[in-house]
Amino acid sequence: MAGTSARGALRLSQLVAAAALVCWGGLLAFVVQPAARSSPATRQPLTATHISSFAPAAERSAAAAAPGHAPLLGASVAAAAALAVMAAGRRRCGLGLRGPQVACRALTAEEDLSLDTLLKKYAEPIKAIRNACKEDLESFDDTYVLRFAIEHKGDVVAAAKNVKEVMEWRAGDGKKIVESAAAAVAEATSGGGWNNVPVAAAAPHSAAISKFLTGSQIVVVSLKDGDLCSCIRASAINDKELMDAVSVDELIEFFLYAREVNLLVANSRTKSSGRLVQLLAANDLTGVSKFPDDRFQKALTGSSKLATTLYPGLSGPTVILNLPGIVRLLVQFLTPLFPGAVQQKLKFARGPMAYLKDLTDVLREPTKSMFVDDLAAVLKG
Repeated sequence: MAGTSARGALRLSQLVAAAALVCWGGLLAFVVQPAARSSPATRQPLTATHISSFAPAAERSAAAAAPGHAPLLGASVAAAAALAVMAAGRRRCGLGLRGPQVACRALTAEEDLSLDTLLKKYAEPIKAIRNACKEDLESFDDTYVLRFAIEHKGDVVAAAKNVKEVMEWRAGDGKKIVESAAAAVAEATSGGGWNNVPVAAAAPHSAAISKFLTGSQIVVVSLKDGDLCSCIRASAINDKELMDAVSVDELIEFFLYAREVNLLVANSRTKSSGRLVQLLAANDLTGVSKFPDDRFQKALTGSSKLATTLYPGLSGPTVILNLPGIVRLLVQFLTPLFPGAVQQKLKFARGPMAYLKDLTDVLREPTKSMFVDDLAAVLKG
């Protein structure tokens, strides 16, 4: 009897640990939604399908050579962005830091992301937000203001307060990040395509961070509708050695720079496509068996707290891939009990994607198309 009880307790502890790892996975994916990157030798339109990673040069060249594809923002920066997105996703779904009243309703609550439709729907809040923040928003177009209106569901008072917070940061502590990202993206697109060299070079502390975030840990995929999705394999990140190489504050700066680049790319795609582009995260839990280094988690939660405030109306849902079998069954049972807002923001793949031996596999056909299609199916489900 004692043995049976012990085994039951062990099984329960395993389930609890697995569930906690799912939350950690969601945190990880939200913190880093990366932006576009491409080989300097291959300049392709920003509107083309993009796949990015911090893969070795040979892999980057092969990916860039594929018709219609260009790698995205540099591996370290991409990874940073994807990591910042997961923590924000956790916060936005009311799992603990900011409360349920804000996040899960952002872009995922909008069935039609047509820019014309959204600008008409939120015309009055946009006008009111501008009136409340005239000087702050003089240099920003309505598409930028739209993200505040969507994030706060038309609540002008809350949106105006958020605008003040964002502008204070952009003119103060974040000024260097904002200016560096703008200059880097301008140089990256000056030739009519995308040259990742200046973007990677301008990323804070990228020389140290890029050693730990490669194509095996993070890739960025463009979905068929133009959305960006950062895909992370958490188990492949040596977070302890990473945090021995950089401080928490340095990693937070890196994540926020990646977010700023993401915003610039998303806004550019929005204008060219007429559809409000969002940033999604996909977390591959293959091999996850431990919690992250405390310093790493501190950087994730710190950057996500800032990103949630500083980049409203930008993030889409987080997708959890390759859950352990018993946890997948548990999630299928519990998901219908989640609040609707959480179900909108957090998606679980129903089956394993066994073909993903390494994340760099999604840089090559036929795995690339298969993965994008499977991801789209999970999002629709």
